[in-house]
Amino acid sequence: MSEKRLLLLDGHSLAYRAFYALPVENFVTANGQHTNAVYGLASMLINLITSEKPTHIAVAFDVSRKTFRSEKFADYKANRSSSPDEFKSQSEYIFKLMDAFNIKRFALEGFEADDLIATLAKSAEKKGFQTLICTGDRDAFQLINESTTVLYPKKGVADLARMTPEAVVEKYGLTPKQYPDFAALRGDPSDNLPSIPGVGEKTAAKWVVEYGSFENVIKHASEISGKVGESLRANLKHVLLNHELTHLRSDVKIETNIDNLSWAGINSQETKELFDLLEIKALKDRLKNLTGESEPIKAIPKTQNKKTTIKNFDEIDGIITSPVAVDLEYQEGKILSYAIALQNGDSYLVKSDRFGSWLSDSKIQKYMHNSKKYLHRQVIEGIVFDTELAAYLINPGTRSLSLNDLSEKYLGESLGNADELFSDFSTVGAESILKLVPILQKELAEREMEKLFLDLEMPILEILGKMERNGIAVDKDALLKEVEYFNAIVQSETKSAYSCAGHEFNVNSPKQLQAILFDSLSSFQKTILFRTRNPLRIEYIHSKLNLSFYGNLWLLPRHP
Repeated sequence: MSEKRLLLLDGHSLAYRAFYALPVENFVTANGQHTNAVYGLASMLINLITSEKPTHIAVAFDVSRKTFRSEKFADYKANRSSSPDEFKSQSEYIFKLMDAFNIKRFALEGFEADDLIATLAKSAEKKGFQTLICTGDRDAFQLINESTTVLYPKKGVADLARMTPEAVVEKYGLTPKQYPDFAALRGDPSDNLPSIPGVGEKTAAKWVVEYGSFENVIKHASEISGKVGESLRANLKHVLLNHELTHLRSDVKIETNIDNLSWAGINSQETKELFDLLEIKALKDRLKNLTGESEPIKAIPKTQNKKTTIKNFDEIDGIITSPVAVDLEYQEGKILSYAIALQNGDSYLVKSDRFGSWLSDSKIQKYMHNSKKYLHRQVIEGIVFDTELAAYLINPGTRSLSLNDLSEKYLGESLGNADELFSDFSTVGAESILKLVPILQKELAEREMEKLFLDLEMPILEILGKMERNGIAVDKDALLKEVEYFNAIVQSETKSAYSCAGHEFNVNSPKQLQAILFDSLSSFQKTILFRTRNPLRIEYIHSKLNLSFYGNLWLLPRHP
Protein backbone atom coordinates (compact mmCIF):
# COMPACT_ATOMS: atom_id res chain seq x y z
CA MET A 1 0.00 0.00 0.00
CA SER A 2 1.25 3.45 -0.89
CA GLU A 3 2.11 5.72 1.99
CA LYS A 4 0.07 8.49 0.33
CA ARG A 5 -3.70 7.96 0.64
CA LEU A 6 -6.14 10.42 -0.93
CA LEU A 7 -9.78 10.46 0.21
CA LEU A 8 -12.16 12.12 -2.26
CA LEU A 9 -15.69 12.95 -1.11
CA ASP A 10 -18.79 13.60 -3.19
CA GLY A 11 -20.20 16.34 -0.98
CA HIS A 12 -23.81 16.61 -2.10
CA SER A 13 -24.21 12.88 -2.62
CA LEU A 14 -23.10 12.08 0.93
CA ALA A 15 -25.02 14.99 2.45
CA TYR A 16 -28.25 13.79 0.80
CA ARG A 17 -27.58 10.28 2.06
CA ALA A 18 -27.21 11.64 5.58
CA PHE A 19 -30.33 13.80 5.23
CA TYR A 20 -32.56 10.90 4.25
CA ALA A 21 -30.92 8.41 6.62
CA LEU A 22 -31.68 10.42 9.77
CA PRO A 23 -35.19 11.64 10.67
CA VAL A 24 -35.20 15.39 10.12
CA GLU A 25 -37.68 16.02 12.94
CA ASN A 26 -35.27 14.56 15.51
CA PHE A 27 -32.39 16.88 14.65
CA VAL A 28 -33.34 20.51 15.22
CA THR A 29 -31.87 23.29 17.34
CA ALA A 30 -33.71 25.57 19.74
CA ASN A 31 -33.91 28.13 16.93
CA GLY A 32 -35.54 25.65 14.56
CA GLN A 33 -32.43 24.90 12.46
CA HIS A 34 -32.48 21.35 11.11
CA THR A 35 -29.15 19.53 11.47
CA ASN A 36 -29.61 15.90 10.39
CA ALA A 37 -27.54 16.23 7.18
CA VAL A 38 -24.69 17.97 8.99
CA TYR A 39 -24.79 15.47 11.84
CA GLY A 40 -24.82 12.42 9.55
CA LEU A 41 -22.08 13.84 7.33
CA ALA A 42 -19.90 14.68 10.34
CA SER A 43 -20.38 11.19 11.71
CA MET A 44 -19.40 9.66 8.36
CA LEU A 45 -16.30 11.85 8.14
CA ILE A 46 -15.16 10.83 11.60
CA ASN A 47 -15.63 7.15 10.73
CA LEU A 48 -13.88 7.45 7.36
CA ILE A 49 -10.88 9.38 8.61
CA THR A 50 -10.50 7.14 11.65
CA SER A 51 -10.68 3.88 9.69
CA GLU A 52 -8.98 4.84 6.41
CA LYS A 53 -6.32 7.21 7.81
CA PRO A 54 -5.95 9.36 4.66
CA THR A 55 -2.94 11.62 4.25
CA HIS A 56 -4.78 13.86 1.80
CA ILE A 57 -8.51 14.79 1.59
CA ALA A 58 -10.70 16.81 -0.77
CA VAL A 59 -14.43 17.24 -1.29
CA ALA A 60 -16.25 18.19 -4.49
CA PHE A 61 -19.68 19.81 -4.73
CA ASP A 62 -22.12 20.42 -7.56
CA VAL A 63 -22.71 24.09 -8.35
CA SER A 64 -26.06 23.76 -10.11
CA ARG A 65 -27.98 21.41 -12.37
CA LYS A 66 -26.84 23.35 -15.42
CA THR A 67 -23.80 21.50 -16.77
CA PHE A 68 -22.36 20.55 -20.15
CA ARG A 69 -24.53 17.40 -19.90
CA SER A 70 -27.78 19.37 -19.52
CA GLU A 71 -26.75 21.49 -22.50
CA LYS A 72 -26.46 18.34 -24.63
CA PHE A 73 -29.59 16.74 -23.17
CA ALA A 74 -32.14 19.15 -21.71
CA ASP A 75 -33.92 16.41 -19.75
CA TYR A 76 -30.75 15.30 -17.97
CA LYS A 77 -31.69 14.85 -14.28
CA ALA A 78 -34.94 16.72 -15.00
CA ASN A 79 -36.86 14.04 -13.11
CA ARG A 80 -35.28 15.04 -9.81
CA SER A 81 -37.39 17.12 -7.46
CA SER A 82 -35.99 20.25 -5.88
CA SER A 83 -34.13 19.91 -2.59
CA PRO A 84 -36.32 20.06 0.54
CA ASP A 85 -36.12 23.36 2.39
CA GLU A 86 -34.87 21.49 5.45
CA PHE A 87 -31.86 20.35 3.40
CA LYS A 88 -31.25 23.71 1.73
CA SER A 89 -31.06 25.41 5.12
CA GLN A 90 -28.14 23.14 6.04
CA SER A 91 -25.99 23.80 2.95
CA GLU A 92 -24.11 26.67 4.55
CA TYR A 93 -23.28 24.54 7.59
CA ILE A 94 -22.17 21.61 5.42
CA PHE A 95 -19.56 23.92 3.84
CA LYS A 96 -18.56 25.19 7.28
CA LEU A 97 -18.18 21.60 8.47
CA MET A 98 -15.70 20.89 5.68
CA ASP A 99 -13.78 24.06 6.49
CA ALA A 100 -13.69 23.21 10.20
CA PHE A 101 -12.37 19.76 9.31
CA ASN A 102 -9.67 21.42 7.14
CA ILE A 103 -10.93 19.63 4.03
CA LYS A 104 -10.39 21.58 0.80
CA ARG A 105 -13.57 22.19 -1.21
CA PHE A 106 -13.91 22.19 -5.00
CA ALA A 107 -16.80 23.20 -7.26
CA LEU A 108 -16.83 24.42 -10.85
CA GLU A 109 -19.67 25.84 -12.91
CA GLY A 110 -20.64 23.61 -15.82
CA PHE A 111 -19.29 20.40 -14.28
CA GLU A 112 -20.56 17.88 -11.77
CA ALA A 113 -18.74 16.85 -8.62
CA ASP A 114 -18.06 13.49 -10.31
CA ASP A 115 -15.97 15.17 -13.00
CA LEU A 116 -13.86 16.99 -10.44
CA ILE A 117 -13.37 13.76 -8.52
CA ALA A 118 -12.38 11.93 -11.72
CA THR A 119 -9.82 14.64 -12.53
CA LEU A 120 -8.32 14.57 -9.03
CA ALA A 121 -8.28 10.75 -8.97
CA LYS A 122 -6.42 10.49 -12.29
CA SER A 123 -3.94 13.14 -11.17
CA ALA A 124 -3.35 11.28 -7.90
CA GLU A 125 -2.91 8.00 -9.76
CA LYS A 126 -0.05 9.48 -11.78
CA LYS A 127 1.66 10.51 -8.55
CA GLY A 128 1.46 7.07 -6.96
CA PHE A 129 -1.40 7.70 -4.53
CA GLN A 130 -3.86 5.12 -3.26
CA THR A 131 -7.21 6.84 -3.77
CA LEU A 132 -10.51 6.27 -2.00
CA ILE A 133 -13.67 7.82 -3.48
CA CYS A 134 -16.70 7.99 -1.20
CA THR A 135 -19.85 8.61 -3.22
CA GLY A 136 -23.38 7.34 -3.70
CA ASP A 137 -23.13 7.74 -7.49
CA ARG A 138 -22.38 4.50 -9.33
CA ASP A 139 -20.91 6.39 -12.30
CA ALA A 140 -17.74 6.57 -10.19
CA PHE A 141 -17.32 2.80 -10.65
CA GLN A 142 -15.63 3.53 -14.00
CA LEU A 143 -12.74 5.13 -12.08
CA ILE A 144 -11.93 1.96 -10.14
CA ASN A 145 -8.56 0.31 -10.71
CA GLU A 146 -5.74 -1.18 -8.66
CA SER A 147 -4.98 2.19 -7.07
CA THR A 148 -8.53 3.59 -6.84
CA THR A 149 -11.35 2.16 -4.72
CA VAL A 150 -14.91 3.44 -4.40
CA LEU A 151 -16.59 3.37 -0.98
CA TYR A 152 -20.25 3.13 -1.89
CA PRO A 153 -22.96 3.65 0.80
CA LYS A 154 -25.25 0.65 0.73
CA LYS A 155 -27.59 1.79 3.47
CA GLY A 156 -27.67 5.09 5.31
CA VAL A 157 -24.26 6.60 6.00
CA ALA A 158 -22.54 3.82 7.95
CA ASP A 159 -22.64 0.71 5.75
CA LEU A 160 -20.09 1.14 2.92
CA ALA A 161 -19.37 -1.34 0.14
CA ARG A 162 -15.70 -1.47 -0.84
CA MET A 163 -15.83 -1.52 -4.63
CA THR A 164 -12.56 -2.80 -6.07
CA PRO A 165 -12.04 -4.15 -9.62
CA GLU A 166 -12.84 -7.63 -8.30
CA ALA A 167 -16.01 -6.40 -6.55
CA VAL A 168 -17.31 -4.79 -9.76
CA VAL A 169 -16.69 -7.98 -11.75
CA GLU A 170 -18.40 -10.05 -9.05
CA LYS A 171 -21.49 -7.81 -8.95
CA TYR A 172 -21.92 -6.92 -12.64
CA GLY A 173 -19.77 -9.43 -14.53
CA LEU A 174 -17.96 -6.44 -16.03
CA THR A 175 -14.69 -4.60 -15.56
CA PRO A 176 -14.81 -1.01 -14.24
CA LYS A 177 -13.73 0.20 -17.68
CA GLN A 178 -16.81 -1.45 -19.18
CA TYR A 179 -19.20 0.02 -16.60
CA PRO A 180 -20.11 3.22 -18.55
CA ASP A 181 -20.78 1.07 -21.64
CA PHE A 182 -23.16 -1.03 -19.59
CA ALA A 183 -24.78 2.10 -18.07
CA ALA A 184 -25.34 3.61 -21.51
CA LEU A 185 -27.15 0.50 -22.75
CA ARG A 186 -29.11 0.06 -19.54
CA GLY A 187 -30.06 3.72 -19.18
CA ASP A 188 -30.10 5.46 -15.81
CA PRO A 189 -33.44 6.40 -14.23
CA SER A 190 -31.72 8.42 -11.51
CA ASP A 191 -30.21 10.73 -14.15
CA ASN A 192 -33.28 10.50 -16.42
CA LEU A 193 -31.23 8.83 -19.17
CA PRO A 194 -33.65 6.80 -21.31
CA SER A 195 -33.41 3.03 -21.33
CA ILE A 196 -33.92 0.78 -24.34
CA PRO A 197 -37.43 -0.70 -24.17
CA GLY A 198 -37.16 -4.39 -23.31
CA VAL A 199 -33.47 -4.19 -22.39
CA GLY A 200 -32.60 -4.54 -18.72
CA GLU A 201 -29.36 -4.89 -16.78
CA LYS A 202 -28.82 -8.56 -17.69
CA THR A 203 -29.17 -7.98 -21.43
CA ALA A 204 -27.00 -4.84 -21.33
CA ALA A 205 -24.26 -6.67 -19.41
CA LYS A 206 -24.51 -9.66 -21.75
CA TRP A 207 -23.96 -7.46 -24.82
CA VAL A 208 -20.94 -5.70 -23.32
CA VAL A 209 -19.33 -9.00 -22.31
CA GLU A 210 -20.13 -10.69 -25.63
CA TYR A 211 -18.89 -7.87 -27.85
CA GLY A 212 -16.20 -6.52 -25.52
CA SER A 213 -17.10 -2.83 -25.71
CA PHE A 214 -19.87 -0.37 -26.40
CA GLU A 215 -18.36 0.50 -29.78
CA ASN A 216 -18.50 -3.16 -30.85
CA VAL A 217 -22.09 -3.51 -29.66
CA ILE A 218 -23.09 -0.58 -31.89
CA LYS A 219 -20.96 -1.87 -34.74
CA HIS A 220 -22.74 -5.24 -34.62
CA ALA A 221 -26.20 -3.88 -33.74
CA SER A 222 -27.62 -5.20 -37.06
CA GLU A 223 -26.64 -8.74 -36.02
CA ILE A 224 -28.55 -8.73 -32.74
CA SER A 225 -31.76 -10.65 -33.29
CA GLY A 226 -35.19 -10.54 -31.76
CA LYS A 227 -37.21 -7.69 -30.33
CA VAL A 228 -34.30 -6.47 -28.19
CA GLY A 229 -32.19 -6.07 -31.36
CA GLU A 230 -34.97 -4.13 -33.02
CA SER A 231 -35.35 -1.98 -29.92
CA LEU A 232 -31.61 -1.25 -29.83
CA ARG A 233 -31.53 -0.18 -33.47
CA ALA A 234 -34.61 1.99 -33.00
CA ASN A 235 -33.02 3.80 -30.05
CA LEU A 236 -29.41 4.18 -31.25
CA LYS A 237 -29.62 7.95 -31.01
CA HIS A 238 -30.50 7.80 -27.31
CA VAL A 239 -27.93 5.11 -26.59
CA LEU A 240 -25.10 7.09 -28.20
CA LEU A 241 -26.05 10.16 -26.18
CA ASN A 242 -26.21 8.06 -23.00
CA HIS A 243 -22.70 6.83 -23.66
CA GLU A 244 -21.39 10.34 -24.00
CA LEU A 245 -23.11 11.55 -20.85
CA THR A 246 -22.19 8.62 -18.58
CA HIS A 247 -18.45 9.05 -19.17
CA LEU A 248 -16.84 11.20 -16.52
CA ARG A 249 -14.49 13.99 -17.53
CA SER A 250 -11.01 13.66 -16.09
CA ASP A 251 -9.56 16.74 -17.81
CA VAL A 252 -11.27 19.50 -15.84
CA LYS A 253 -8.99 22.46 -15.18
CA ILE A 254 -8.69 22.57 -11.39
CA GLU A 255 -6.42 25.15 -9.81
CA THR A 256 -4.65 22.83 -7.39
CA ASN A 257 -1.85 20.36 -6.94
CA ILE A 258 -2.59 16.99 -5.34
CA ASP A 259 0.18 17.54 -2.84
CA ASN A 260 -1.68 20.64 -1.61
CA LEU A 261 -4.53 18.43 -0.38
CA SER A 262 -2.54 17.09 2.56
CA TRP A 263 -4.62 16.83 5.73
CA ALA A 264 -3.19 17.89 9.08
CA GLY A 265 -6.23 17.35 11.29
CA ILE A 266 -9.33 19.28 12.19
CA ASN A 267 -9.47 22.84 13.42
CA SER A 268 -10.64 22.02 16.92
CA GLN A 269 -11.82 25.54 17.77
CA GLU A 270 -13.89 25.98 14.59
CA THR A 271 -15.33 22.48 14.95
CA LYS A 272 -16.30 23.08 18.58
CA GLU A 273 -17.94 26.41 17.72
CA LEU A 274 -19.89 24.83 14.85
CA PHE A 275 -21.03 21.88 16.98
CA ASP A 276 -22.07 24.25 19.76
CA LEU A 277 -23.98 26.45 17.31
CA LEU A 278 -25.84 23.44 15.91
CA GLU A 279 -26.19 21.86 19.36
CA ILE A 280 -24.36 18.72 18.27
CA LYS A 281 -23.00 17.10 21.41
CA ALA A 282 -23.06 13.35 20.76
CA LEU A 283 -20.12 13.55 18.33
CA LYS A 284 -17.81 15.68 20.45
CA ASP A 285 -16.14 12.82 22.25
CA ARG A 286 -15.53 10.99 18.96
CA LEU A 287 -13.44 13.88 17.67
CA LYS A 288 -10.53 12.66 19.78
CA ASN A 289 -10.21 9.77 17.32
CA LEU A 290 -9.06 12.20 14.64
CA THR A 291 -5.51 13.42 14.22
CA GLY A 292 -4.70 17.06 14.73
CA GLU A 293 -5.67 19.39 17.52
CA SER A 294 -8.88 17.74 18.61
CA GLU A 295 -9.70 18.58 22.19
CA PRO A 296 -12.01 16.15 23.98
CA ILE A 297 -14.37 17.43 26.61
CA LYS A 298 -12.59 17.57 29.93
CA ALA A 299 -13.76 15.52 32.87
CA ILE A 300 -14.58 17.32 36.08
CA PRO A 301 -11.62 16.96 38.47
CA LYS A 302 -12.40 14.63 41.34
CA THR A 303 -10.72 16.90 43.93
CA GLN A 304 -12.50 20.14 43.00
CA ASN A 305 -13.70 22.26 46.01
CA LYS A 306 -14.21 21.05 49.54
CA LYS A 307 -16.04 17.73 49.59
CA THR A 308 -17.15 15.81 52.62
CA THR A 309 -18.92 12.49 53.06
CA ILE A 310 -21.46 12.52 55.88
CA LYS A 311 -23.11 9.45 57.32
CA ASN A 312 -25.33 11.16 59.92
CA PHE A 313 -28.11 13.04 58.10
CA ASP A 314 -28.77 15.16 61.22
CA GLU A 315 -25.61 17.13 60.49
CA ILE A 316 -27.01 18.55 57.27
CA ASP A 317 -29.53 20.99 58.80
CA GLY A 318 -26.71 23.03 60.28
CA ILE A 319 -24.77 23.12 57.01
CA ILE A 320 -27.44 24.00 54.46
CA THR A 321 -27.54 27.55 53.10
CA SER A 322 -29.97 28.82 50.49
CA PRO A 323 -29.88 28.24 47.55
CA VAL A 324 -28.64 24.66 47.41
CA ALA A 325 -28.20 22.29 44.45
CA VAL A 326 -29.47 18.78 45.19
CA ASP A 327 -28.72 15.52 43.38
CA LEU A 328 -30.25 12.23 44.52
CA GLU A 329 -28.94 8.70 43.98
CA TYR A 330 -32.16 7.09 42.88
CA GLN A 331 -32.33 3.41 41.92
CA GLU A 332 -35.35 1.15 41.46
CA GLY A 333 -37.67 3.70 43.04
CA LYS A 334 -35.54 4.18 46.15
CA ILE A 335 -33.25 6.99 47.31
CA LEU A 336 -29.92 5.52 48.38
CA SER A 337 -27.95 8.68 49.07
CA TYR A 338 -27.79 12.32 48.03
CA ALA A 339 -25.37 15.14 47.32
CA ILE A 340 -25.65 18.88 47.87
CA ALA A 341 -23.57 21.76 46.51
CA LEU A 342 -23.47 25.21 48.07
CA GLN A 343 -22.60 28.53 46.47
CA ASN A 344 -19.47 28.87 48.62
CA GLY A 345 -17.97 25.96 46.66
CA ASP A 346 -18.48 23.30 49.33
CA SER A 347 -20.28 20.08 48.53
CA TYR A 348 -21.41 17.16 50.67
CA LEU A 349 -22.27 13.54 50.04
CA VAL A 350 -24.75 11.96 52.46
CA LYS A 351 -24.83 8.17 52.66
CA SER A 352 -28.43 7.95 53.81
CA ASP A 353 -31.98 7.99 52.50
CA ARG A 354 -33.10 10.22 55.35
CA PHE A 355 -33.15 14.02 55.26
CA GLY A 356 -33.23 16.79 57.82
CA SER A 357 -35.97 19.38 57.97
CA TRP A 358 -34.30 21.43 55.24
CA LEU A 359 -35.79 19.33 52.40
CA SER A 360 -39.37 20.25 53.31
CA ASP A 361 -38.51 23.86 54.21
CA SER A 362 -39.94 26.01 51.39
CA LYS A 363 -37.76 28.94 52.49
CA ILE A 364 -34.61 27.09 51.40
CA GLN A 365 -34.43 27.44 47.61
CA LYS A 366 -33.43 24.27 45.82
CA TYR A 367 -31.98 23.62 42.36
CA MET A 368 -32.51 20.14 40.92
CA HIS A 369 -32.43 18.18 37.67
CA ASN A 370 -35.55 16.21 36.69
CA SER A 371 -37.07 16.95 40.07
CA LYS A 372 -40.49 15.57 39.10
CA LYS A 373 -39.00 12.09 39.22
CA TYR A 374 -38.21 12.63 42.90
CA LEU A 375 -41.42 14.49 43.75
CA HIS A 376 -43.16 11.27 42.82
CA ARG A 377 -41.66 9.58 45.91
CA GLN A 378 -40.41 12.34 48.18
CA VAL A 379 -41.92 15.49 49.66
CA ILE A 380 -39.65 18.34 48.55
CA GLU A 381 -40.59 21.97 49.04
CA GLY A 382 -38.91 25.09 47.70
CA ILE A 383 -37.77 23.83 44.27
CA VAL A 384 -37.21 27.07 42.35
CA PHE A 385 -35.20 25.82 39.37
CA ASP A 386 -35.16 22.56 37.43
CA THR A 387 -32.28 22.38 34.94
CA GLU A 388 -33.94 19.70 32.78
CA LEU A 389 -37.16 21.68 32.47
CA ALA A 390 -35.27 24.90 31.68
CA ALA A 391 -33.19 23.18 29.00
CA TYR A 392 -36.32 21.65 27.46
CA LEU A 393 -38.06 25.03 27.37
CA ILE A 394 -35.02 26.56 25.66
CA ASN A 395 -34.90 23.76 23.08
CA PRO A 396 -38.07 21.61 23.03
CA GLY A 397 -36.84 19.72 19.97
CA THR A 398 -33.74 18.25 21.59
CA ARG A 399 -33.39 14.68 22.82
CA SER A 400 -30.31 15.43 24.92
CA LEU A 401 -31.55 16.56 28.30
CA SER A 402 -29.55 14.36 30.66
CA LEU A 403 -27.42 16.15 33.24
CA ASN A 404 -24.30 14.91 31.47
CA ASP A 405 -25.52 16.25 28.10
CA LEU A 406 -26.21 19.68 29.57
CA SER A 407 -22.88 19.69 31.38
CA GLU A 408 -21.03 18.90 28.14
CA LYS A 409 -22.96 21.51 26.18
CA TYR A 410 -22.89 24.44 28.59
CA LEU A 411 -19.88 23.74 30.81
CA GLY A 412 -17.59 21.78 28.49
CA GLU A 413 -17.30 19.17 31.24
CA SER A 414 -18.26 15.51 31.32
CA LEU A 415 -19.69 13.83 34.39
CA GLY A 416 -18.14 10.58 33.19
CA ASN A 417 -20.51 7.87 34.37
CA ALA A 418 -21.69 9.85 37.41
CA ASP A 419 -25.28 10.00 36.18
CA GLU A 420 -25.47 6.38 35.09
CA LEU A 421 -27.01 3.45 36.92
CA PHE A 422 -24.73 1.43 39.22
CA SER A 423 -21.86 3.94 38.99
CA ASP A 424 -20.13 5.46 42.00
CA PHE A 425 -22.37 8.30 43.11
CA SER A 426 -20.52 11.51 43.93
CA THR A 427 -21.04 15.25 44.31
CA VAL A 428 -20.21 16.15 40.68
CA GLY A 429 -23.87 16.06 39.65
CA ALA A 430 -24.92 18.58 42.31
CA GLU A 431 -21.94 20.78 41.44
CA SER A 432 -22.92 20.76 37.75
CA ILE A 433 -26.51 21.69 38.59
CA LEU A 434 -25.27 24.64 40.61
CA LYS A 435 -23.09 25.87 37.71
CA LEU A 436 -25.80 25.30 35.10
CA VAL A 437 -28.48 27.41 36.79
CA PRO A 438 -27.06 30.90 36.04
CA ILE A 439 -26.25 29.88 32.46
CA LEU A 440 -29.77 28.58 31.81
CA GLN A 441 -31.27 31.61 33.60
CA LYS A 442 -29.41 33.85 31.16
CA GLU A 443 -30.67 31.86 28.14
CA LEU A 444 -34.24 32.04 29.41
CA ALA A 445 -33.91 35.80 29.88
CA GLU A 446 -32.49 36.27 26.39
CA ARG A 447 -35.46 34.36 24.93
CA GLU A 448 -37.91 36.26 27.18
CA MET A 449 -39.02 32.99 28.77
CA GLU A 450 -38.38 33.80 32.45
CA LYS A 451 -42.03 34.53 33.24
CA LEU A 452 -43.20 31.42 31.39
CA PHE A 453 -40.66 29.28 33.25
CA LEU A 454 -41.19 30.70 36.73
CA ASP A 455 -44.93 31.46 36.68
CA LEU A 456 -46.22 28.51 34.67
CA GLU A 457 -43.76 25.67 34.07
CA MET A 458 -42.24 25.37 37.56
CA PRO A 459 -45.58 25.53 39.44
CA ILE A 460 -47.09 22.94 37.07
CA LEU A 461 -44.06 20.69 37.56
CA GLU A 462 -44.73 20.71 41.31
CA ILE A 463 -48.41 20.00 40.79
CA LEU A 464 -47.68 17.10 38.44
CA GLY A 465 -45.24 15.65 40.93
CA LYS A 466 -47.84 15.76 43.70
CA MET A 467 -50.48 14.27 41.39
CA GLU A 468 -48.18 11.36 40.58
CA ARG A 469 -47.43 10.88 44.28
CA ASN A 470 -51.02 11.13 45.58
CA GLY A 471 -53.11 10.16 42.58
CA ILE A 472 -56.18 12.12 41.41
CA ALA A 473 -59.91 11.55 41.82
CA VAL A 474 -62.61 11.98 39.19
CA ASP A 475 -66.39 12.00 39.32
CA LYS A 476 -67.49 8.68 37.80
CA ASP A 477 -71.02 9.77 36.90
CA ALA A 478 -69.90 13.01 35.26
CA LEU A 479 -67.22 11.18 33.32
CA LEU A 480 -69.62 8.54 32.00
CA LYS A 481 -72.04 11.28 30.91
CA GLU A 482 -69.21 12.86 28.90
CA VAL A 483 -68.49 9.48 27.30
CA GLU A 484 -72.15 9.07 26.32
CA TYR A 485 -72.31 12.61 24.95
CA PHE A 486 -69.24 12.27 22.75
CA ASN A 487 -70.14 8.75 21.65
CA ALA A 488 -73.47 10.09 20.39
CA ILE A 489 -71.68 12.78 18.38
CA VAL A 490 -69.31 10.23 16.86
CA GLN A 491 -72.16 7.88 15.93
CA SER A 492 -74.14 10.71 14.35
CA GLU A 493 -71.21 11.99 12.31
CA THR A 494 -70.25 8.47 11.26
CA LYS A 495 -73.77 7.82 9.95
CA SER A 496 -73.56 11.07 7.97
CA ALA A 497 -70.30 9.89 6.42
CA TYR A 498 -71.89 6.54 5.50
CA SER A 499 -74.78 8.40 3.90
CA CYS A 500 -72.42 10.48 1.75
CA ALA A 501 -70.39 7.45 0.71
CA GLY A 502 -73.43 5.28 0.02
CA HIS A 503 -72.17 2.42 2.20
CA GLU A 504 -70.46 1.74 5.50
CA PHE A 505 -66.67 1.86 5.86
CA ASN A 506 -64.06 2.26 8.60
CA VAL A 507 -63.83 6.04 9.06
CA ASN A 508 -60.63 5.60 11.12
CA SER A 509 -58.83 3.77 8.31
CA PRO A 510 -56.72 6.16 6.18
CA LYS A 511 -56.67 3.59 3.36
CA GLN A 512 -60.46 3.18 3.24
CA LEU A 513 -61.00 6.91 3.64
CA GLN A 514 -58.62 7.55 0.75
CA ALA A 515 -60.58 5.19 -1.48
CA ILE A 516 -63.82 6.95 -0.60
CA LEU A 517 -62.47 10.47 -1.12
CA PHE A 518 -60.44 9.95 -4.28
CA ASP A 519 -62.18 7.07 -6.02
CA SER A 520 -65.85 7.18 -5.10
CA LEU A 521 -67.04 10.69 -4.28
CA SER A 522 -67.69 13.76 -6.39
CA SER A 523 -66.16 17.11 -5.39
CA PHE A 524 -69.48 18.16 -3.84
CA GLN A 525 -69.77 14.96 -1.85
CA LYS A 526 -66.18 15.34 -0.60
CA THR A 527 -67.03 18.80 0.72
CA ILE A 528 -70.07 17.45 2.55
CA LEU A 529 -68.06 14.55 4.02
CA PHE A 530 -65.28 16.81 5.22
CA ARG A 531 -67.82 19.11 6.85
CA THR A 532 -69.61 16.30 8.63
CA ARG A 533 -66.59 14.15 9.49
CA ASN A 534 -65.76 14.71 13.17
CA PRO A 535 -62.10 13.89 13.96
CA LEU A 536 -62.76 13.02 17.62
CA ARG A 537 -61.99 9.45 18.60
CA ILE A 538 -63.68 8.59 21.86
CA GLU A 539 -62.21 5.78 23.91
CA TYR A 540 -64.08 4.09 26.73
CA ILE A 541 -62.18 5.94 29.42
CA HIS A 542 -63.19 3.73 32.32
CA SER A 543 -61.54 0.71 30.67
CA LYS A 544 -58.58 2.46 29.03
CA LEU A 545 -57.36 4.31 32.15
CA ASN A 546 -57.61 1.34 34.51
CA LEU A 547 -59.73 3.28 37.01
CA SER A 548 -60.55 1.85 40.44
CA PHE A 549 -63.89 2.53 42.12
CA TYR A 550 -63.89 4.46 45.42
CA GLY A 551 -67.26 5.46 46.78
CA ASN A 552 -68.90 7.54 44.05
CA LEU A 553 -65.47 8.39 42.54
CA TRP A 554 -63.14 6.69 40.12
CA LEU A 555 -59.56 6.93 41.33
CA LEU A 556 -56.65 7.06 38.87
CA PRO A 557 -53.81 4.70 39.82
CA ARG A 558 -50.50 6.12 40.98
CA HIS A 559 -47.63 6.05 38.53
CA PRO A 560 -45.09 3.29 39.31
